[in-house]
Amino acid sequence: MKGYKRLFFLTALLICLLACARAETARVLTPGGGLNMRKKADAKSALVDSVPNRALVEVLEIDDAWTKVTYQKKTGYVKTEFLKLPANLPGKTVYADAGTLLIRQEPAKDAPILLPVGAMEGVLVESVAGEWALVRCGQMAGYVEIAAISYQYEEPVGEMTWVRQEGVTAAACQMRAAPKADAPTVAALEAGADVTVTEIGKEYCLVLAQEGCGYVLPGEICLKGAPDGEARTGSLSPMEAAERAEAALKKKYRAFGKGKFYFTADVPAEGQYGCCFFNEEDQFLYGALVDAQSGKVIFAADYTAFAVPPDLTARLPHGEVAVELSAEVLAIGDVLDIRVSAWTGYQCQYDLRMGETSLAACEPGEHFTAAYRVREAGEYTLTVTVTDEEGYTAQAERIFRVDDSLPQGDPFQRVYSQKDGWWLDKIYRTSNLDRSGCAIFALSCALQRMGFTGEDVLPERLAKAYALCLTPEGTNNERLVREAGNTYGYTYKAQITRDQKWIVNKLKSGALFSFSVARGHIALIDGLSEDGTMAHIVDSAPTATFTRIVGDSLYYQMRSGSFRAALSLDDIPGARWYFETDHYGGLEYWLRIPYVVKRGVRLIEPQED
Repeated sequence: MKGYKRLFFLTALLICLLACARAETARVLTPGGGLNMRKKADAKSALVDSVPNRALVEVLEIDDAWTKVTYQKKTGYVKTEFLKLPANLPGKTVYADAGTLLIRQEPAKDAPILLPVGAMEGVLVESVAGEWALVRCGQMAGYVEIAAISYQYEEPVGEMTWVRQEGVTAAACQMRAAPKADAPTVAALEAGADVTVTEIGKEYCLVLAQEGCGYVLPGEICLKGAPDGEARTGSLSPMEAAERAEAALKKKYRAFGKGKFYFTADVPAEGQYGCCFFNEEDQFLYGALVDAQSGKVIFAADYTAFAVPPDLTARLPHGEVAVELSAEVLAIGDVLDIRVSAWTGYQCQYDLRMGETSLAACEPGEHFTAAYRVREAGEYTLTVTVTDEEGYTAQAERIFRVDDSLPQGDPFQRVYSQKDGWWLDKIYRTSNLDRSGCAIFALSCALQRMGFTGEDVLPERLAKAYALCLTPEGTNNERLVREAGNTYGYTYKAQITRDQKWIVNKLKSGALFSFSVARGHIALIDGLSEDGTMAHIVDSAPTATFTRIVGDSLYYQMRSGSFRAALSLDDIPGARWYFETDHYGGLEYWLRIPYVVKRGVRLIEPQED
């Protein structure tokens, strides 16, 4: 009897194994709701359960009309037409069921990931075997889990769950094959390595790097966010898209509404805007994708788990210094731009010599970019000394030459840099233009913008012509505007005006204004923003403005059209720090109209023909 029982058990086990071998997984896909599972292969048979749409079921028996399946330990019959079977996949283009489809090197869950494919990206199935399908995406071929495939043969609609974000590693880290600490290491990433984040889990994010694809902790990655885009797509502007994204983020994330953010916008796909929101520390914390036609927010995402921006300029090994020069041969009057790279936690010191003579030097500081305006022909040696927090010091030298046979640059400039060292020996009555020339520079720029040409409108000539306007307290700007107006025939109103409507209307008509942008400092207003809220400023010595401005900020305009307050002068496009004077050169930026009105302006207006 015992032998019969053993034989019965073995036979049952064999039948079970054969049944399992024949079983395959299929996905339920209906036009809408769930799929009825019935006790028999008959539409009038008793209902066993309703299988949710898109659920996976195990196929036991199949014919043209009905298929026997198991779902959550229940067995019954469903209509075959609503099942997508793996056997039908080869030769078809399919998509991820949700999120990202991971193409692996081998048909195994811990195999290296070759490529993550987004929900809107199709892959061509070449063959299927067991739980895996061999697929091709472009030139890349690899394996994906059949359970991760949607079985849809057309591009899904509204399945975008993630927009890939560019970033860098904030610190050295391990990239792993799976989202767990004991998973095999794919590669060791150095600090500052470029990566693309393609998916975020609860504790890990999936990244693409030059070394491969794998999982890292969000805190090890610093996201860059989308670049500020120029393109306009659809019926929305980038500003309007950002407003829709901002409203959606306030509803979805309470913390978003508690902070101050600025945005950048790009165009990741035709008809879409990607809006990235940053805080004042330049951390990319929130993002959203907006349909440019309807204004609908396709998704909104929280990126606060990612690391703060690292110092991307410090990417060299400890003790190494690299110095880049904009040119090795310059003409008199040219500006030499300098860029220094070194290891982290350092300060730079610049020293410039001609032979044994020191021409310019500065104290150690945090500027890793610097500039110097050359004034004399000869061969120069620039020495850069880098010191870290532990007192370690390293140096690098570069040689460049100034050739007086080369033609000098155009002396007529859109923006004069009062503090670039060039004006130290240019006399302005009892002073010089470096120290006291801000009003003269503003006047020179105004005259050139009105069409006046010739050497008489250069700052050094104006300083000589209107030397008596300089008083012990500084330039008498009212007298300067009046006397120059009488000389050049422009319309002026030397008295200070604070009528906002009048100021805005004059700017719209092409007028200019000279005004005290900050205590003891004069700049020029030469334009108005499209929305009428910002005045365009030409400032010969912006360090004075930045350090003295009270109750407002200097702004720069992003390509998306929005304005962002400058946290430092380095934020403003075109900023140059001159190590000889420890000042920034001339800049163009924006100020809010209420601030301009509060300070008051003096009219400088071309006469009508």
